[in-house]
Amino acid sequence: MAFAQQKILLASSSGLFDPMEGLLQQSGFKVSKCSDGAQALEIALKAKPELMLVDTAIPVLPADKLVQILRSNSKTELNSIFFIGPDGEQIEGFRNKIDRYVPRPFNNEQLLAEILTFFSRREKSEQLGKTRTEVEGDLKQISLPDLLQIFSHNRKDGVLALSNNKKKGYIHLLEGQVVSARIGRVSAEKAFFRLLLWDFGKFRFTPGSPQIENHIDLATDQLLLEGMRQNDEMLAQMSTFPAADKLLELAVPPEHLPKGLRPGTLEIIELLDGETHVSHIVDNSPRTDYEALQVLRALLEKGVLRESRSEKDEIGEESVLLNSEEVVSIKDFFGESDALLEESSAKLIVLAENDAQAAAFLQSLQGIDEFEPEPDFLQGGADLALGDIGRLDISDKFHLRLFLLPAGDESAPFWRPFCHRLFGVLSLARDESLQDAEKYFFETAHVPVAKYRDVENFDGILPLRRGDRLGLRKLLHYFAVRFTGSEIEETII
Repeated sequence: MAFAQQKILLASSSGLFDPMEGLLQQSGFKVSKCSDGAQALEIALKAKPELMLVDTAIPVLPADKLVQILRSNSKTELNSIFFIGPDGEQIEGFRNKIDRYVPRPFNNEQLLAEILTFFSRREKSEQLGKTRTEVEGDLKQISLPDLLQIFSHNRKDGVLALSNNKKKGYIHLLEGQVVSARIGRVSAEKAFFRLLLWDFGKFRFTPGSPQIENHIDLATDQLLLEGMRQNDEMLAQMSTFPAADKLLELAVPPEHLPKGLRPGTLEIIELLDGETHVSHIVDNSPRTDYEALQVLRALLEKGVLRESRSEKDEIGEESVLLNSEEVVSIKDFFGESDALLEESSAKLIVLAENDAQAAAFLQSLQGIDEFEPEPDFLQGGADLALGDIGRLDISDKFHLRLFLLPAGDESAPFWRPFCHRLFGVLSLARDESLQDAEKYFFETAHVPVAKYRDVENFDGILPLRRGDRLGLRKLLHYFAVRFTGSEIEETII
């Protein structure tokens, strides 16, 4: 694969990219360098590099201002940027599926691999855009925005069929412009923005003039940017919106509704028929999902709408092990703010002296509907196992893996590799025999540690009886505080 014609701009005043410059040149890229944001803007407009690596600490013209200007220019609005900065930094104007954020410190060879993958996918997309026959592919290999940009560049006519598990969607193109989109009963821009959330699945493009009415007027590049902007903001604010399964109702009689409500707000209110699910309102609103959820949030805050009283009576806080806000916070913490609707998991490490302790803990979870033991562990031998011993299905999109980890001194080398996607640590030790492991995860890995005690066997720090749903919820809430930032009433360790 030749990269001789591919241009990359490195923008940093600190020599951050000096090692990368040599690696990129050895790989055949044409590399330009600059030391401030103003120079980066000038080069980006003149040389039009395919990729920019920008140090977020760049002087003169800050990184967020630089990207704001680039996004407002039709020649550079879809340029890809790799931002390099401290872990957790937020860049205004950052766009998922177009940009990348690489936290410092970074591995130069790993970053090079990401760059090579970026250009490899770009090349595959361009080749696909030139074909005149029906083509199929995987969205993990070529993202939907990349596909549509290539089709737009090559002025393609046809139908792009998408599948994600059992869901199907369709996008119609005329001379490279998106003119219609549909997913289920939802159509137009609303459907298109939903399809942009699909990070995985299959696609099939069938060339030919689409015989369909034009429902979308925005140019494809503007449509992509607006869709990604709305999706990014919606996912970032998801914890502030009412959950899809919530029942809402009017809090005031219709005749007493505030005067001067906007047409869009009235459209939402008219969709309420007594107690109505949020999902029904959002699906049937002509507005995009983000716009509809914004209206619902505002109406709830102003007291025009309220959660159904019958739902509050029937469904208490104890009915779920973790609520939707906690799940969203956890997934966001693990960098999944752009994939909140996709299935994922986290680990709850269980520290034990022997398998008998772990088995006793699993017995206490019997009777919890969301709990599923690992058959291989139940059929295991006498030696202390390492691996999954069960799972807790928190929601249809998130589950906790119960991961048994030997905690003796001889097992210390195993601890660090298992800190990835860690929800919390539960110690089953009867005494201080596992304190080294507890101390490591609490002080070094900065993960909350709770001590479990079976009330029938020994004095309890955290008593948890068989089928004790409230006790389990209390335990999970203790760990979830790390992600939500809320307060807890007592300390478990």
